[in-house]
Amino acid sequence: MTFIIAEGGVNHDGSWTKALDLIDAAHKAGADAVKFQLFSAEKLKRPELKSLELTHGAIRALKAHCEEIGIEFLCTPFDVDSLWFLFDLGVKRLKISSGCLTNQAMLQAARDTGLPVIISTGMSTADQAWEAYRLLGHCTTLHCTSAYPCPIEDVNLRVLDRLPPPYGYSDHTEGILVALAAVARGATVIEKHLTLDRHAQGPDHHASIEPDEFSDMVKGIRLIEKSLGDGIKRPMPSEKPAMKLWRSQ
Repeated sequence: MTFIIAEGGVNHDGSWTKALDLIDAAHKAGADAVKFQLFSAEKLKRPELKSLELTHGAIRALKAHCEEIGIEFLCTPFDVDSLWFLFDLGVKRLKISSGCLTNQAMLQAARDTGLPVIISTGMSTADQAWEAYRLLGHCTTLHCTSAYPCPIEDVNLRVLDRLPPPYGYSDHTEGILVALAAVARGATVIEKHLTLDRHAQGPDHHASIEPDEFSDMVKGIRLIEKSLGDGIKRPMPSEKPAMKLWRSQ
């Protein structure tokens, strides 16, 4: 089954209550995991993100809430120390952002944990994606266009066929159409930003979808999975009446 990640990201707007609400909304919508971000605005030299930082204590509490309601907790680290904190916290897998794709120290640390790794490949070439894959030894590679929101003409879903398998798609387009198309093309992971209000102020809200639409996306993905079948061309059970009518003459 497609592994569906609700990217809460920084859509909590620095609000503890909103972060909990995002987790609950992701779970209700049917996501397999909900993901946040662990970074230092100072280290990133992005002072405008200071109010969106999550403390280690907040990360621990969010993970505990995920375990309580039954959804996997994921978090993207933006430095090696944060990565090892998440490892010590007991996350099941790591998610590496597009911005860290060429960060050798981050990739080596992720490899050294021995955990499964999901890595986004925005702003990169196929060669860079393959280089990261080889350094990690094995990972799930997500095609991604790092624009928020991503123009439909910049999606380039055919790139999926050029990525190391297993591959998936991190979607920043408006709506759910492209995410559904990616599953039909073989994506095994879908990551989509979730917000409680697309009209809120913040860096990612406009490239996100609200809970009802996220639920529609999950339902659509599960239907597409059923429709893909096993790839063997043969008469199907629903065709029996037509076969009896046309093939018995």
